[in-house]
Order: sequence, then C-alpha cells, then structure tokens
Amino acid sequence: MSAQRTGMKLSYIGNDADEIADILARCVGPVNVHMPRKADLSYSYEFIAAGCAAFSRVQSHGRFRLGQKDEVPKLLVLLPLDGSASIDVGRRTLHSAPGKGAVLDGNRLTQVQLDGARRHFSIIFDQSDLIRHISTVLERPVQGSLDFKSEFDLEAGSGLIFFRLAQVMAQSLGPDAIVEDMPHTLEHLSKTLICLLVDTLPHRFSQSMSQGEWLPSPRHVKRAIDFMHANLSSAHTMTQISEAAGIGVRSLQEGFRRFKGKSPTSYLTQLRMEAVHRELTEAKLDVPISEIARKWGFRHMGRFSSDYRKNYGHPPSQARKEGSRS
Repeated sequence: MSAQRTGMKLSYIGNDADEIADILARCVGPVNVHMPRKADLSYSYEFIAAGCAAFSRVQSHGRFRLGQKDEVPKLLVLLPLDGSASIDVGRRTLHSAPGKGAVLDGNRLTQVQLDGARRHFSIIFDQSDLIRHISTVLERPVQGSLDFKSEFDLEAGSGLIFFRLAQVMAQSLGPDAIVEDMPHTLEHLSKTLICLLVDTLPHRFSQSMSQGEWLPSPRHVKRAIDFMHANLSSAHTMTQISEAAGIGVRSLQEGFRRFKGKSPTSYLTQLRMEAVHRELTEAKLDVPISEIARKWGFRHMGRFSSDYRKNYGHPPSQARKEGSRS
C-alpha cells in the first residue's frame, strides 16, 4: 500500500475490543468493534505490507461485529478459509464462506458479523493503484467508483489462481515465515494480484478493457502525453503541446477525442489531479492542501475540492488523513 512501508508487519493475539479496533484502524481504516457482554472471544491478526497491497491472516472464535466508522479509499478482498460471516454492504447482505471471495469497497460503509470459529485471508489495495493500472491499459485517465462485482468463485478459473497466490503470500506471515526477508518478491506478487483482479473480475471498466473499445494511441498523441508528464507542474498552452507533438492543435484535439475519449485539456487536468492525490498522501501535514493544489495548476479551491471528490470518492482532507497514518 502506498501509505505503508513494504515489509511492515503487525501481529496481535487477544480478546479486547478496543485493542482489535486499534490494530484494524492502523492496517485498514477506522472501525468499531461490538461484542456481547461477557463474550468468549479470541482474535488473532497477522499483517504485512507488500508494496501496492497489504496482506493479513485472521483467526477468530466468538461472536462480534466489525463496522466501518468512515469511508476509506481502499478495496478489501476477503478470502475465507473456514467458518462463515455475514457482510452488510449498504442494503445488501453477503454470505461469506469458503470457496467464495468477497470484494468490499472502502468508500461504501460495511459491517461484518462473525459468530463461531472463523479463518480468512484478506488483501487490501489502495484504489488509486487499481485506477492507475486501468488507466495504463486503456491509455487514458479513468475516474470514479470502480464498481467491482462483490463476489467471485475461488475454486475455479482466475479466482482459484488469485486464491493460490494469496496462499503463497501467507508464507510471509507467522513464526514460520518463508518470504519474510524477501520484500521485493512480495511487491511483485502484489502487482500480479492487481493485474488478476482488474483483468478478470467484472467492474465498471471491464467492457472497455476486454472488447477493444480502446485503440493504441498514434505517435503524435503519445508525444503529447509524454510532454504533459515531463512538464506537469508548468503552465503551457495547447499550442505548446501541439508543437511538442509535431501536429496542429485541431488534429491533436481530434486525436485525443478519438483515442482517449476526452480533450487534451481534460486529459492534462486528470494527470494533475493524480499528482495532487499522490502528494497529499505523502506530504507533511504542515503543507497546506491549497498549496499542493496550486503547485499542480489548480487555482479555484472550491472547484478543485468538488472535482477531487468526484475522482476519488472522498474530499482531499481524507487523503491527507490516510497518509498521516503511515
């Protein structure tokens, strides 16, 4: 995960609701933990950050409920091993059991009810990493909710491959860890999991990716994009961009509409928005959000905040909070 150092590990064994909530807040996001009075509960949690993903192994016994306190820009993939759980996502309830994976969007408040013995793996992705992968495949910026299908089969096809890779990553946890001192291996595995998830599990951009609704960009569009990336924080006109691409303004605009689905200006704005998002999660708390936004060319703070929320599903201040937890 971008906000956590590769190889960072945590381990917890106990039965205190506040302690469990604190551990999960550090690894996933703010949660409430509710349990009946005098409940017989045991909870084991092992966690490791692995580049653009984080991996955990959970074992619990007893009855309790986990509920999100706030939205977080993450995607959690739940891989059951034993036992069952009831997951409320909005008004829909999912039944989590072995053989069936669940994809939970952190921007939609979720509640998990566990009762009895339960073991599962979970993999946590930063949604910006998934969006970046899709953008690379489509050769254009994408924005908004990814709307992944909430359940998938772990016993066949790509779901089985995903599950087996997760089992390999489990070797980085516990006292008998095999790949504990191999952080780069974990990072490469996490990137493979992102590819599997985005390329095979249905989501809002699946049709565009699988049915050839995008076309490889011609050279002049690629040259324009390279120029944008190289001069992202500088002010430049459409004429300067078209000159760098070696083509006229009108032809460049037509090329972007045909191959990127938007104007060069809109494409550049999206690249700059991604740069703001990255810096918000990495910058020190004493750097004002407005200063970071102006650095990347956003002058109107009200419009910037509105557009940022449309892109990432939460206000800029939320990205700052997520970055400060690392």
